[in-house]
Amino acid sequence: MNLFDITRGNYRVSRSLTYPQLPKSHVMLDVRVRASSSTKWVTEIYIKGDYNGPNDIVANQDYVIEWGADNGRLLETGSVTLMLASGGSIRQEWSSIITPENKPQAVSAVFKKFPRNGQIVTASVSPFTFSKNGMSYTWEGIVKRRRREAK
Repeated sequence: MNLFDITRGNYRVSRSLTYPQLPKSHVMLDVRVRASSSTKWVTEIYIKGDYNGPNDIVANQDYVIEWGADNGRLLETGSVTLMLASGGSIRQEWSSIITPENKPQAVSAVFKKFPRNGQIVTASVSPFTFSKNGMSYTWEGIVKRRRREAK
């Protein structure tokens, strides 16, 4: 089950970003995503917080997120290594609450099918491309059921 299956491309995210190497940096995001077609999503992002790190981020690697379902919402934790043009890297970690903006009955039916132990997503993200109109990238991921933890 992927994010599109759950939300049909229409959802809201409240996300908290931290950077272990930058303890004074903490960024909050309020994100609204709407599917404008089956292959294109439009995203609005409100950003608040402090970031005191490098700004020459050009790509990323080791992108991993975990999802768990709770009362019609996805609880997400994740991390990624941000690659810098200067040759270094910085780690970003986050936690999020993802709320589908679909009809409540449809959301409830989908969440009944969500794996009890949650899911793990690993992804590959292309290098970022910047233009006067914004940023673009390609995101390809694999979603798997999280294995049951040993007791």
